[in-house]
Amino acid sequence: MQFSKVIGNEGLKDRLARAIDAGRMPHAVILSEEDGNGAVPLAVATAQYLSCPNRSGGDSCGVCPVCNRISKMIHPDLHFIFPVNASSKSGSDKKPTSEMFISEWNSLVLSNPLFRESELYEQIGIEDKVGTISVAQARSMLSTLNMRSYEGGNKYMIVYLPERMTTEAANALLKMVEEPYPGTYFIFITHSGEKVIQTISSRCMSFSLEPLSLERTADLNKQWRELFFEQMNLASSRNLEGLMSLNDALVDLGRERQKQYFLYSVAMLRAWLMMREGLPQLAGVSPQEAEHLELLRKIFPARSGAIEKMSLAFDDAREKIASNVNAKMVMLHLSNTLFRIAATVLK
Repeated sequence: MQFSKVIGNEGLKDRLARAIDAGRMPHAVILSEEDGNGAVPLAVATAQYLSCPNRSGGDSCGVCPVCNRISKMIHPDLHFIFPVNASSKSGSDKKPTSEMFISEWNSLVLSNPLFRESELYEQIGIEDKVGTISVAQARSMLSTLNMRSYEGGNKYMIVYLPERMTTEAANALLKMVEEPYPGTYFIFITHSGEKVIQTISSRCMSFSLEPLSLERTADLNKQWRELFFEQMNLASSRNLEGLMSLNDALVDLGRERQKQYFLYSVAMLRAWLMMREGLPQLAGVSPQEAEHLELLRKIFPARSGAIEKMSLAFDDAREKIASNVNAKMVMLHLSNTLFRIAATVLK
C-alpha cells in the first residue's frame, strides 16, 4: 500500500517518509487515531516505504515484488496482532491468537481500510464479546520476532489496539520493545493512548492522525455519488457504450478507492431498497442522494429484483479487486452485468 493510496493525513505521511529517508525512523511508534480513521493502512504503507528498494518522491514504487507482497498483506515479515476472543472461528482453542483470524483480518483491511473496531469484532465472530491481547498472543509475537527475517530485510509487527493488552502481555513484550533486533519495527495503533500501558507507550514515539475532515469526507462522497448515479443512469438507459467509457474513470481510481467506491455503491443500493419499502428514515442518505434515488425508484419496477442483483454485482466486483484481479476486467464484467440486469427488467 502506497502513501498516496492512504486517505488524508498528508502532513503525517510526509513526516514519516522524511524520517525514513533520513534514517531516523524510530523502532517503535504509536499512531493515535479516532476509530475508523485509517491508521492501519498508514501503518502498512509505512512498512512498505521502509522496505521498498525503489522508493522515491516520498512514496514506495508500488510495483516491485516487495511492494506487491506487502500491499496484498502476504509478505512473510509483515505481522499483525489485534484483540481476539474465543469464537466459532477459533474452534475449541480457549487461548485464541491473531494468527487464527489472520485471513479474516486481511480481508477486512483490504476491503474496508477505514474499518472500525466493532467491524473487526463482527468479522472474527466476537461481536458480543470484548477482544483482548493476551499473554499467549504476546508470547506468539515474541516467537515470531525471534526468528530470522524470511527475506533478509526488516520485520514489522503492527499491533492494533495495544490498550486491549493485558498487563502480563505488556510485561512479556517490554524487553523486545526496549531492545529490538536490528531491522525490527513495532507500529502500535491506538484509539485511547492514555489507556496504553505506560511501560509500552513510554518507549515509543507518538504520532497523531488528524480526523478525516468533513470537507474531505464530503469530497469523497461527492465523487462516489457522481460516479454511482452516472453508472446507474447509463444502465437504466441501456447505454452499454457509455458504461464502457465510464470504466476508464473507475480504473484510474486505483484499487483502494475502487473498493471504497464499491462499498459506497452497495450502501446506496441498500438505501434505495429502504426507500422502495417506504422507509426513507432508515436510508441514511443526503438530500442529493435521496433525490437521485427517488428518480431511480420510478424507473425500475418495484419487485424486479434489480436492486438485489446489482448489489451482488458490486459486492462481487469489490471482492475481485481485493483479490487483485485485473481492474479493467473487473470493470468490464461489472458494466456487462449492470447492462444485462437493466435490459432484463426494463423491457
